[in-house]
Amino acid sequence: MNSCRKYVFLLLLIGAGIPLSAQHNVIYRNHQIHQVMVNPATAGSAFVPVAALSFQKQWLGINQSPSTLIASTSLRIGNFDFYNPKMMINNSLIKTKDRIGLGFGIYSDQNGPLASRGLNLAYAYHINFLGSSLAFGLSGNMEQTVINGSSWDPISAGDPLLVSTRDSYYNFNANAGVFFRKAQYFAGFAVNHLIPLENNIEPGENVKQDYILHGGYIFNHMKSVQFEPSLHLRYLDYETLEYDISARLYLQHIHWISLTYRSYKALELLAGMKIKQFYLAYQFEVKLSSVLGYSAGSHGLHVGMNLGMNKFQGF
Repeated sequence: MNSCRKYVFLLLLIGAGIPLSAQHNVIYRNHQIHQVMVNPATAGSAFVPVAALSFQKQWLGINQSPSTLIASTSLRIGNFDFYNPKMMINNSLIKTKDRIGLGFGIYSDQNGPLASRGLNLAYAYHINFLGSSLAFGLSGNMEQTVINGSSWDPISAGDPLLVSTRDSYYNFNANAGVFFRKAQYFAGFAVNHLIPLENNIEPGENVKQDYILHGGYIFNHMKSVQFEPSLHLRYLDYETLEYDISARLYLQHIHWISLTYRSYKALELLAGMKIKQFYLAYQFEVKLSSVLGYSAGSHGLHVGMNLGMNKFQGF
């Protein structure tokens, strides 16, 4: 990429308010559904093997606005029994040691001429003691960034700065994390992009680490209703501090609705319900800024499946 094209590319990213790391927006924005892709230590933390698929469309009504597809799965491998949300016993289908958690995730994000794709493989080791669980996790990830100049639609045709070529870049790295869970509260810490390798998009610059701190508390004074406030704090590239403050309400332990305020002045509503062994969730996010008058907000659909309960009593 020559200097002119690189300059235009950076202007596009800055103008859209998008960090240079695609994961900042794509993965962190969906941390409630795809935890294992944010903190590898959460792999297998719920015992129940689950899989989730998400599609999100941002800034509906704006031409070539970003769209994102994410899929992830997490499971605990072990010789153990576990309880579903209705407190009915279920037997594990795989019989090995019960301390290993595995996770897998992929994503694809399209934002005008910029496309990002990623693959994440996570491993966690769980230590159980005094009714608590402490897990340590590692993951490896691959990210591909594709810049497709042919999709640019300039006002003035023949602009020499907008060259219709296609460039593709790969970055490989690792993440590490720790996660603690007890019956009523949880907390975790992760360092993503752990290895300061060279950023292929910005030659001469190394990839910087992201630091993630998250936690929450579950109030379950009522038998069929639970309330869970939580915080998700992110320090990105040693320069950007973001946070999400969420309040989630569980009904009958399996349906939920949550409201989240994001530090970049956005409000998100997320609601999910169980249908047999599946769950469906709808996500709506609106920017509390001047963008509000130009788009119908961001919308997301999530589909999940419980892979481990013999009678599919809940998710």
